[in-house]
Amino acid sequence: MGKAERKKKAKPMRSHPIVDESVSMNSEEEENDTLKLQNFLANGETLPVIKQLYSPDVKERAWAASCSSNLILGDKKIRRLLLSQNLIKALIERLTDDYEIAREALGTLRNLTVVNEHEICVEMYRKDILTPLMVLVSKASRVIDNIINGIPAKSDPIVDARDTIWKSAENIICIIWALSETSQEVLRGINNTNIIPFLMSCLIQTCTVPTNTVVSAAQCLHTLTDDNPDVHIHFQQNPQYAQSLLNVINLDENTLSSKEHLLFIKVLCCGILSNLYSVVGLPISKSESMLDLNNYLMPVLIPCLTFDINKAADDAIENVSEIDNAQYPETTKEHPKYTIPTAENNLNKINVQLMSLQLALEILSKIFLDCFSKDGDDDGWQDESQEDNDMMSTNVKEDNIMEDIIIMGVNQPDEQSKIHPILNTFATIILPKLFTLAYPTHLSFPEQLGPNVLPMPSVTPEITSSLATVHLRAIECINNFLLVMVDNVEDKWWFTQHREDAKQAWTLLFELGNQVTGKGINEPGQENRVKILDALIGCLWTLARGLESYVPVISDQIRSLFGCYESSVHDTMRVKIIGTLGMIARRQNAIDDNKLIGSFLFNIPSLLKNDKNDSTSPECVIEVLNAIYDIYADKDFDYDEPVFVQGGFLPLLENIVDAIRKMAKSIDKRTSRDLRLRADEAYENLVAFINYKRDERNN
Repeated sequence: MGKAERKKKAKPMRSHPIVDESVSMNSEEEENDTLKLQNFLANGETLPVIKQLYSPDVKERAWAASCSSNLILGDKKIRRLLLSQNLIKALIERLTDDYEIAREALGTLRNLTVVNEHEICVEMYRKDILTPLMVLVSKASRVIDNIINGIPAKSDPIVDARDTIWKSAENIICIIWALSETSQEVLRGINNTNIIPFLMSCLIQTCTVPTNTVVSAAQCLHTLTDDNPDVHIHFQQNPQYAQSLLNVINLDENTLSSKEHLLFIKVLCCGILSNLYSVVGLPISKSESMLDLNNYLMPVLIPCLTFDINKAADDAIENVSEIDNAQYPETTKEHPKYTIPTAENNLNKINVQLMSLQLALEILSKIFLDCFSKDGDDDGWQDESQEDNDMMSTNVKEDNIMEDIIIMGVNQPDEQSKIHPILNTFATIILPKLFTLAYPTHLSFPEQLGPNVLPMPSVTPEITSSLATVHLRAIECINNFLLVMVDNVEDKWWFTQHREDAKQAWTLLFELGNQVTGKGINEPGQENRVKILDALIGCLWTLARGLESYVPVISDQIRSLFGCYESSVHDTMRVKIIGTLGMIARRQNAIDDNKLIGSFLFNIPSLLKNDKNDSTSPECVIEVLNAIYDIYADKDFDYDEPVFVQGGFLPLLENIVDAIRKMAKSIDKRTSRDLRLRADEAYENLVAFINYKRDERNN
């Protein structure tokens, strides 16, 4: 039998890092600089900027570190030329130089992690960036402690550093953050440093430390604490850290001038604490344990879901238009350079709110999976309490959900069932909001202009990308809820007690799929549409498994799935479509639908027609065979005689036995062990199924 998509655990989100400094260059300047640098290399000479990083003159070394930052953000060819002459090694060596030079080198190294994250980060680690970086961390920590405690600057270990120490700290943190996402090898190296106290000291001083530094520290900690037992030890040994994180979560909304950034920091702290959920014996306070953590996190996370993404899209377009139409008067002494901080600031606030929303969705999904993982216990199940309802109603103001989304019966608990409080919250409060957030806005994707035509750039690409990510995270969260309801909750509680809600969800998902697909999903620049549609089909598959014979499918929806399969170039999506169709076809009293799907399945792979030029992937062939075994498993099914028997499906299967055996043997056990095992199993089941169907009619 085919298996549904595995539940997805939320991954730590990394926002798009902002480069430290940049100087724009026009294409002609870039081309000239590239030619000059190439001439140096052709003559076997060291590039001037590399030479100056080793100059005996302090000012020249500082200038070279700053200049290289500008160069790497320009033309890719220039960046490659600089990297080919060991720029990274030179910059790492400058981290032990005078503070002014080290500060410039930090900014350049941070920018390098942005422009070519993975390869550059690996090289930085292998050139031992962590050693000088941790020396800087030690010195920066003392300067920061002195500032916070009001100690005079003469006690600082770095002279004249106070004006720039926060930017340096932010750059250090962002480099560590980028390195931590590179590989397990690099992560182990970071685990062996003492970076956690530094990050915590920046995070817990939210009112004193500049906001950008606090945000960077929180983002870095969120990544480092995700499924990382070596870092968890720091929190076991320092239980006060958990309380400090809770203190940040409970800060008054007027603590910072930017409420948007404060919310983002709070959500990041929720993510950090959620990552530490499994750390045994980590107390929240003297009387409470981590098992009570969700009572603190949910009131912060759920209100994030009320953010109006359609209004955000409208506001973003309006602010971009204001920037584009702004008049820039000539700069004079009386009239300094005109700026438009309000519109730019508004765009930044919108993006920060979208990042908070994305992360809240990821954390809620993780919380839900942690609560209902199969290896967990059921101690949390209890009679639904009025106290739980009061807590949620106090902290969560219900928004007006679009009229179509009437599912999940808000404030209509199942009085005859014992309901886990988190489950009830998801079913009645969170799920409707997820469907609302899954619907695209007019700014969520680039415009579709037709096959092989590149779309026009979005008026605000970063916000467009963020909106698409919100939709994807919402759908993934929906699917995780559905998967838990199918696989982990007794008697498929939601599918039995809220069947009409589940059926409504099916209809909504198809409507959503039509909006996401638009004119087509395989056009250039429409990759986010593909990801979202793939996740949507995963939801449909899970819904079909949960609803079984109650799936409210119509023929047009079946044909839509056919069309989606044929237009898709992604095997993961095709496998999900086959799985969904297989579940739909198993319904009784729907012979026409079964015949439609059965004929489609038998024609999916040319392999089933002994076509040697077949291009269908083994994954799809295996899923087709598993679906056929399940659909036609019993002669008593009302569709078996009119479809399987009269349609001549058995002879078709008999004709492909050798082809399936060859397909299985062609899969290399060393490189694709799991796939080979599944293919061998599908072949063995095929032989057994043919014998079973032969005997079935004779008995």
